[in-house]
Amino acid sequence: MTVLFLLYAGIIPAVPLIGAEIYKRRNDNTRRSVCYVLFFLQLMLSACYVVEWFSR
Repeated sequence: MTVLFLLYAGIIPAVPLIGAEIYKRRNDNTRRSVCYVLFFLQLMLSACYVVEWFSR
């Protein structure tokens, strides 16, 4: 169960990076920047959940 949780927590932050790549191809810098911000926020959130998971 722990391995599945870690995979899930690691995959979720990658989703905004996919969006950033799509918007990079479209030359839409505003939405690309939003995707990068969402990536960093999601990365921090996932890291906090992983730390919480292992602190139990």
